Amino acid sequence: MGLDEFLNLLPEDEEESVSYSALPELSGLTNAEAGEFGLLWLEWPSERVAEMLNRMDSLCEEQSDVEFEAIFKQGLSHPNEDVRLNALKGLEDSEDRTLIRPLLKILEQDQSIDIRTAAGETIAHLTVLAQSGKLGRKDPEILSTALMGVLQNPTEYDSVKLKALEAISVFGGEELDPYIEAAWDSGDIHARQSSIFAMGRTSNPKWAEKVVQDLDHDAVAVRYEAAMAIGEVGDEQHLRNLDVSLEDTDLTVQLAAISAIERIGGDVAKDKLQGMLTSSEPRVVEAAQQSLQILKEEEELDEVVTPEMARGMYGSADTLPGVDLEGYEAAEIEGWSNLPDPAEVDDFGTGVTEEAEELGLDRGDPFDVDLPPQDPWDHEENF
Repeated sequence: MGLDEFLNLLPEDEEESVSYSALPELSGLTNAEAGEFGLLWLEWPSERVAEMLNRMDSLCEEQSDVEFEAIFKQGLSHPNEDVRLNALKGLEDSEDRTLIRPLLKILEQDQSIDIRTAAGETIAHLTVLAQSGKLGRKDPEILSTALMGVLQNPTEYDSVKLKALEAISVFGGEELDPYIEAAWDSGDIHARQSSIFAMGRTSNPKWAEKVVQDLDHDAVAVRYEAAMAIGEVGDEQHLRNLDVSLEDTDLTVQLAAISAIERIGGDVAKDKLQGMLTSSEPRVVEAAQQSLQILKEEEELDEVVTPEMARGMYGSADTLPGVDLEGYEAAEIEGWSNLPDPAEVDDFGTGVTEEAEELGLDRGDPFDVDLPPQDPWDHEENF
């Protein structure tokens, strides 16, 4: 079954309910097919389109083998606000760099404040990928410049600014400090929540003391963000501050504290996680068990790859868990240290040429590249 067959199953009466059991058949539509689909649904009731996108998003969470990105992209230009919101939600985990410019345009220009705010949440995932080097080399600058422009716009709505702050925070930098501090001091709960979230995303220890102050904040949402953030900006000395979070009356705060303890790690962290195994809440016990297992596996990997091995492979004293050296000769391992820096090799096998980046070509095998997209999503002027 494909697009035509799915359309044939739709009831002729627009008011009649639709069976979405065949939605998986629309997984992986080409851009051309999704474009055809996007033209057809302009004749449907907006409620039907919004519900369909909502069902698709739920299906993606339930089944890892389905994807509807091409369809969600079409939803971004739909005239109905609910449709656009559901399309943005469906793209929250997208790794497609061709979405950067369209999403930034929505963030800056959409007539709906809710849509612009939601676009900021979707962009936040792309900034993480850009900061970690998983997108194009120019993408961090494109994103940070546009998001900083939103923050500096005196007429911009606060909700949009807060989402821009959350998104840009992964890039760090002292120029963000006044915006983070202003949101933290504003007295607005939503601003406080966003500021704590941004502090955590910077991974800068200088924010730890502010984050600790909010571990017992009156608002659950702020306490949750503080517990999550301390796992990014704190260290072993802050583990004792998480006791209040482990005893919080809200389950999500307790689970956030367990996640933070795992990320900080160390012997004290393991002791605290062991203590949570006696909790009366099954989800807390399960989370503690999983965190203990992760810490155990990390320790075992650190023992397998010694600092000496790491130096031999990469010229670094850092351990690199997960590198399997079995079957390699000592001479081979030593020779790896003389390999060129992949970032300096200007070919398809180990890097991305400027020409390839402009075309949206992927890293990897020179004979396994993506052709330039034949749809408007990589061309700002056509959006």
